[in-house]
Amino acid sequence: MKLLINDLIQKSDAPEPLKNPALTERYLATTSLTITLDAVHTFDSVGIGATDATTFTVNGTPIAIPPIDINGLYLIPEQTTDTIEFVHDGTFIGRFSAGKSHELASGPMREPGLGTTAISRKTLSGQVVAGAGGYTFRVIQVDFNYKITEEIYSEFTAAYPEQISKGFPFFMIFDCEPGFPIERFYGTTDNELIFQSSAMKFKYSRKFKFEEAF
Repeated sequence: MKLLINDLIQKSDAPEPLKNPALTERYLATTSLTITLDAVHTFDSVGIGATDATTFTVNGTPIAIPPIDINGLYLIPEQTTDTIEFVHDGTFIGRFSAGKSHELASGPMREPGLGTTAISRKTLSGQVVAGAGGYTFRVIQVDFNYKITEEIYSEFTAAYPEQISKGFPFFMIFDCEPGFPIERFYGTTDNELIFQSSAMKFKYSRKFKFEEAF
């Protein structure tokens, strides 16, 4: 899988709805926008969340938006610039991010599942009362064994104060996991990052549990 850790759009002049982690805060505007970053950066991927567009063009690179698993990471050719221009054929975008994608080969144990915030209860007579309200979401658990390199660790460090510590979801793509039922994902994890098991080199391990965000 590949993960976008440090979102460069957070330090840019992009409209606030594009920076907001909640995809319900939608940017409604014209079909093109130019974003100026805080400095010249190198990036090779963009995160797109909650859009009705079917095509995006980012700095001249066309991106086809699939009908399912729209929210997630999209890979583009690496470029170094302080400007991002995108054109789309939709009417809204929930969030837009850009940054370096980092490949984190997951172990054989990849655990997709389902979760809910609804809470049912059982009466004293044994009857089940269905949980009222709540929502359902997908869950992914993955193990990264000795995959956290110095470069990836520095990306977590850069993103932690203003993004990860505040619960910002990650954009990801499962492009190297044959048979995995999810291709793209937008999800949160716990915001206390403890890495473990150095193996004579700067390589650490961690198990992540990602819960789908909206």
